[in-house]
Amino acid sequence: MVGKALRVLVSAGVTLFVASQWTDIMRYLKIKQLSAGRGHPELVPVEGRKAYPQHPGEGTPDGTGDFDAALRGGPVRVA
Repeated sequence: MVGKALRVLVSAGVTLFVASQWTDIMRYLKIKQLSAGRGHPELVPVEGRKAYPQHPGEGTPDGTGDFDAALRGGPVRVA
């Protein structure tokens, strides 16, 4: 009984997760098709999640984080 309920809960959870991420999943698959040489850029949906800061000042300062010159092999600037 517990095993059956657990299977139902897990399948419901997976279904909810896929449903909530459906637009991103479809966008990813269309981009993969483009990378493989099949498909057309007009078929890739524009909608997706915005990972970049949307307002000035929300990001990290230049020369830090992923854009640190030392991490990319460039000269280190001391501020």
